[in-house]
Amino acid sequence: MRPSPRVRTLAIDLIPHDPKLGLFVAPDIPSDKLKNAIKDYAKDVRIPEVLALYDGTLLGSAKDGVVLCKERLVFQNNDLQDPQEIRYDDIVRVNLKKRLLRGNLVLLDVNRGRATTEVAIDFSGKPDAASHVAHFL
Repeated sequence: MRPSPRVRTLAIDLIPHDPKLGLFVAPDIPSDKLKNAIKDYAKDVRIPEVLALYDGTLLGSAKDGVVLCKERLVFQNNDLQDPQEIRYDDIVRVNLKKRLLRGNLVLLDVNRGRATTEVAIDFSGKPDAASHVAHFL
């Protein structure tokens, strides 16, 4: 499934391609990072549907982070947590929470049928990337 031009344009406009922030925008996502993310936590993602990648690791392996696709995002904060997939249509609210000592969080209120739950994406490794991802969402 190829991303629509509108969603792709939003990703390009709102997410900078900035390796220092751990942000990579297609088609300039390093293949090793994308393959690591897909192999580790985004197993159902196909490479052509990827719009952008946030590498949340300190050493740059991209085995934790966020894969932003056309209709959904898939993320894993660390290996102790299960990967999560969220459809953009299910996001009710996006909040950026700045923490003094431990980076930033992007908090998502997600519609899960009859209930709304809060999900946190951790940006402690590269806190300045959080605002760009939150703005896109």
